[in-house]
Amino acid sequence: MAMGEEEPVNLNEYQQLARQALPKMYYDYFTGGSEDQHTLRENTAAFKRITFRPRILVDVSKIDMSTTILGYKTSAPIMIAPTAMHKLAHPQGEVLTAKAAGACNVIMGLSFMSTCTIEEVASSCNAIRFFQLYVYKRREISALMVKRAEANGFKAILLTADTPKLGRREADIKNK
Repeated sequence: MAMGEEEPVNLNEYQQLARQALPKMYYDYFTGGSEDQHTLRENTAAFKRITFRPRILVDVSKIDMSTTILGYKTSAPIMIAPTAMHKLAHPQGEVLTAKAAGACNVIMGLSFMSTCTIEEVASSCNAIRFFQLYVYKRREISALMVKRAEANGFKAILLTADTPKLGRREADIKNK
């Protein structure tokens, strides 16, 4: 961020900074979906429908949003979903994401397609980590990944069953 510029305060401003900072093909990868991006649009619309119930004339001097997810304490009812290729955005990749999760006391889901190894992420911080698993025809690969995640302190498996065939990402096709 250049000297004198204001810090971003909302998602749209962060997205604009990402558009300026990242090469077009990386930005398109992070912001795009597959095929006609129908599911991406539906997910965005669903998120916009979430509203917070106003609490008027209620003591808000002590707010505690902490909860548990699968029995693990987290500071808020959110977690970092498994997303791939973080090194496209920053040289430390998922290691930096894990450190941020630990600092915020939220759970991180590490993508099977991470650009950092399970071991690198595990040794980087004390965040509660879950591991995303794709089940391949060669089951021994999936079994090995589960064993590595377990040996490195990952607490749960996030089974991904929606990609027997990868989606056709039009932006990736256009960006070659």
